Amino acid sequence: MYLPHGSRTPLRHKRQTDNEGEKLLKKQLKSYAIIALGAVIFALAFDWFFAANAVGMGGITGLAQAINVLLPVGILTILLNIPLFLAGWRFIGFHLLSSSLFAMAVSSLAMDGIALFYTFPPMDSMLAAVCGGAMMGTGLGIVFSQGATTGGTDIVARLLKLKFPWLPMGKLILIPDGVVLALTAIAFQRLETALYGAVALYVSSKVMDTVLY
Repeated sequence: MYLPHGSRTPLRHKRQTDNEGEKLLKKQLKSYAIIALGAVIFALAFDWFFAANAVGMGGITGLAQAINVLLPVGILTILLNIPLFLAGWRFIGFHLLSSSLFAMAVSSLAMDGIALFYTFPPMDSMLAAVCGGAMMGTGLGIVFSQGATTGGTDIVARLLKLKFPWLPMGKLILIPDGVVLALTAIAFQRLETALYGAVALYVSSKVMDTVLY
């Protein structure tokens, strides 16, 4: 059937708009799949190397680790993150907030899920700190590469990035995580826990920056 020239343009424009929308959806789905991968690697690192060997950890997860007597670490992580997400809404924007909520939910559920089905045997604490830091830095780097965070002190580091854009994320995250490590040492009443945690934090920041930059 013949269509006048003027009536073809809207149809062509509609098809073009549909194609652009489909491409955008595929891009977003791919981004969220990558975020999920990074979040699961992060959770696996925690259960395998940190929790199993009493190695201190920075961030909100480390804070939850120190007070997980009442609730599982994953659930505590979500609860402790709520105020930070509310505080960060104004500065980090909707995309970063929504993707970070997704990453936090996946990592928190994965932590508790892995711990529920399998208990990792303990190993040498220094080996756990180095391997755990490397795996965690990989997971965080993957999540950050998609413009998301795992919540907690990662959001604090993102906010610091706005103030100090020339500093890499790995170095910025050392600041709030170092404070949490000190609190973890007090909670566990073991200086070694924090010292091994500091080693893991340093390795994590280096690997994270390697993934990102």
